[in-house]
Amino acid sequence: MKKTAITLLACAALGVAYGQDEQQKSGFGLELNAAYNFALKDISKASDEYPSIKVDTYGLDLTALYRLDENNTLNIRFGWTTGDEDTDFLYDELADSLKTELTNIYIMPGYRYTGKITEGLSFFGGVNVGLAQTKAKLEETFYGETWSESKSKWGFAWSAEIGLSQQITNTGSVTLALQLQGLHGRPSFNQEFEGKSEAQLNLGVRLGYSCQF
Repeated sequence: MKKTAITLLACAALGVAYGQDEQQKSGFGLELNAAYNFALKDISKASDEYPSIKVDTYGLDLTALYRLDENNTLNIRFGWTTGDEDTDFLYDELADSLKTELTNIYIMPGYRYTGKITEGLSFFGGVNVGLAQTKAKLEETFYGETWSESKSKWGFAWSAEIGLSQQITNTGSVTLALQLQGLHGRPSFNQEFEGKSEAQLNLGVRLGYSCQF
């Protein structure tokens, strides 16, 4: 998270520099966000042999913006998330453990509506639709031995967001948003995940900085 903080501060410094020069805004901008995503859906349901598995993730996204007017903005978002979960349970009265790792990369064009609340403070809401690749790894330790399997898959991706934006310079704003995200490219494994739903559903909290050029 140290690298994330440094990156956000660098973007903030860029926004302050533009604000001090009082350069005229154009329709283009960039937004950098750090996010934590709470898993709302089990990627593997519980059975007689295995527990349910749910994986929270964290990551970064970079959004390129084109502002059509005061209220309407088109964008394209590039994102990366990762996370893992360790699960201990008993199988035939013996200790067993599963480690699940998920990594996602996605690209999603979208639309955002922005409305002014007060001078400098705005609310926004938007949707994005695109593609995501999910890389998944399942590692099991049983009877003192460990085996693992890794797979990756592309699939449909979407997100819906709502948030607040506070302008702090002529060209820079901080943003805080809630995001509901669906990633439908999770790979299926031969045993634990076979026949299960392949969708990940996440509720994310996103904190970012937006630079207007």
